Amino acid sequence: MPATKPQIACIRAMMHKLHLAGQKESLIGGASHGRTTSTRELTADEAKSLIQYLKSQDPEEQRAEVMRRKIISLAREMHWMAGGKADMQRIDAWMVKSSYLHKKINQYRYAELPALVTQFEKVYLSFLKGI
Repeated sequence: MPATKPQIACIRAMMHKLHLAGQKESLIGGASHGRTTSTRELTADEAKSLIQYLKSQDPEEQRAEVMRRKIISLAREMHWMAGGKADMQRIDAWMVKSSYLHKKINQYRYAELPALVTQFEKVYLSFLKGI
């Protein structure tokens, strides 16, 4: 299955944001194990892996991930667990229904996350009062 248009757009945007345009061919070549140097010729899985790598190199995304982990930690404290891990389906269901922008946790951008953390901390405090 070929990379989707949103994946290709994300790769291009991330490379631009991280000033990696000059390394485009080597990054794509690495993601495809030397099969191609073209973004359009990546498979969906290769594109997904490359996007994950690029996000891991983005300082803003790293700070966003810290905020997401804080929310997940609070959810675990409230026993939102499944199979010994945080119940991400429950967290996302709450996010879509009750969070201030009504979208899944990983869809929140860095600038939106501080308000979401504050909102979820209030949910956690309410939980603690109910104990």
